[in-house]
Amino acid sequence: MDFIDSLARLFHQGGTLVMSGILFVLLVSIAVIIERSYRYWLQYDLANSSGFMAAVQKMVMNNSIENAIRLCKKARPKLLPYVLSEGLKRANDTSEEIENAMNHATLAVIPKVTKSVGFLGTCANVATLLGLLGTIFGLMHSFGGAARATGAQKQTILAEGISEALTATSFGLGTALVCLLAHGFLMMKQHSIVNDINQNVARLTDLLFTRKMKIKGYQDKSR
Repeated sequence: MDFIDSLARLFHQGGTLVMSGILFVLLVSIAVIIERSYRYWLQYDLANSSGFMAAVQKMVMNNSIENAIRLCKKARPKLLPYVLSEGLKRANDTSEEIENAMNHATLAVIPKVTKSVGFLGTCANVATLLGLLGTIFGLMHSFGGAARATGAQKQTILAEGISEALTATSFGLGTALVCLLAHGFLMMKQHSIVNDINQNVARLTDLLFTRKMKIKGYQDKSR
């Protein structure tokens, strides 16, 4: 109860309209951060991609393409296995067709990875501007009231206006800081996932080409 009362006083002190706007931005930002964190760390990213790729490589070189496809299907909704499975399905086609299939799959999953993170930068800017707006409102309230008051009353009005300005500014800057920090961490994870997909797509393309040359060599020897 004391916490709620303190929060209500803080909002009143910083200007209810501006503080509510900053709080809304903060809540939206937290929702985006939670959703993206869940997607990146628990749904999209394949933690042991090197081990997974080693298993796929072994199956490909043993000509067990169907087993490799089944392994990829079991690992969904991870993004890398989905992309690899699209290439494995075209394992007996030309290298160009395999590459096109995986490029198409990559282009399909990249928007899922890049979605929403850029919005945190917008939230940081909006929170900062709302804090600045709160500063201006506080100074307007301070100097406007002081112009009509005298003596000790003037000092009280000035103090209240300055307090309003600083409270709104600090809340706005704090919210912007949270948004920018989260944006930085999420962008790092985003780049990690995309790079992992691109590297392993190139690796699988080379594996399937090597497999095809190996099969062709066996066929040439058997003639």
